[in-house]
Amino acid sequence: MILHINTAKTWRGGEQQLFYLASGLHKKKIPQIIVGQPESELEKKCIEKGLLFLPVKIRFELDIFAAKKIGEIVKQKKVHLIHTHTAKAHTIGLLVKRNFPELKLVVSRRVDFHIGHNWFSKKKYLSDLNDLFVCVSKKIKEVLLQDGLSNEKVVTIHSGVDLSRFKKRNNPKELKKEFHLNKDTVTIGNIAALVDHKDQATLLKAISKIQTDVPFQFFIVGEGELMQGLIKLTKNLQIEKKVIFTGFRTEVLEFLSLFDIFTLTSKEEGLGTSILDAMASSLPVVATLGGGIGEMLIPERGALVATVGDFQTLAKHYKALIEDKEKRKKFGQFNKKYVKKFSIEETIKKTIQVYYSLISKNLYEK
Repeated sequence: MILHINTAKTWRGGEQQLFYLASGLHKKKIPQIIVGQPESELEKKCIEKGLLFLPVKIRFELDIFAAKKIGEIVKQKKVHLIHTHTAKAHTIGLLVKRNFPELKLVVSRRVDFHIGHNWFSKKKYLSDLNDLFVCVSKKIKEVLLQDGLSNEKVVTIHSGVDLSRFKKRNNPKELKKEFHLNKDTVTIGNIAALVDHKDQATLLKAISKIQTDVPFQFFIVGEGELMQGLIKLTKNLQIEKKVIFTGFRTEVLEFLSLFDIFTLTSKEEGLGTSILDAMASSLPVVATLGGGIGEMLIPERGALVATVGDFQTLAKHYKALIEDKEKRKKFGQFNKKYVKKFSIEETIKKTIQVYYSLISKNLYEK
């Protein structure tokens, strides 16, 4: 029995990856339980899918009461392995395992930040109670090894994309009408939380440097703490007419069908699965090489890339693709084929192999 722990109430890339994984395990009849926050987006999705979700309120990282409740679930359901999917969930998993030393603990690591230098962070990540860290990019693995983890305890499994979602192209007609887009306007989209490491500030600076006679429009799709600051920067750079902040939107596939180019300008990034979605949507990509982004892209074949913060080079890349429709098409076609190596089926298969390596295979024999 596998028990997943997730502490997020919102829905972002990590929750999507957990949902894909749980759906894949369910399909293969591998017994599992998902533990997460009551009334979270994950709970809603799991209930809709028919996945076993047990709500446990996790108030803070060292919530011993939540850990005790999860420990009761472990005992009652005879759980063999805990897989944690957020940093807070990792701490809760360690608290649970203290009382169940026979449990295996797998930790998903989705960010390329270095481990904190404080006592708590070092104790948490270097604990013998951790059996294996699953990193979504080689960059994250590299960071963990630099921070003192042993190679035997760290493995890379790239996040995956559900290619079946992209078999049929969505019609962006309603979005074109909503945003009053001319048919000749080239649209460039960024889908990401408005937080510091996504670095939309660099994106806005790049937009201010684009000089072309071809009409273009940038979309920043997402919400976050930096929204007002980014809007203010847009005004200061005098590019208000070139940038649309949509806020949080659920129709991501429709936006991907609307865009002619996708962009991500992060300075830190575990992998950046929004790029995989864009590639599966046959879009060319302009991106910085933050974190694991470069592991997904082939420069000059499906993407144009720049170093982190280099808005001048980004501006040149945007101009090149805005003005070259054939290049956009060629890059998009390449990405559509290349993204198959990042299919969610591969991610699920490799994750199951990790489970098998830690606990007896005969638990899953049909």
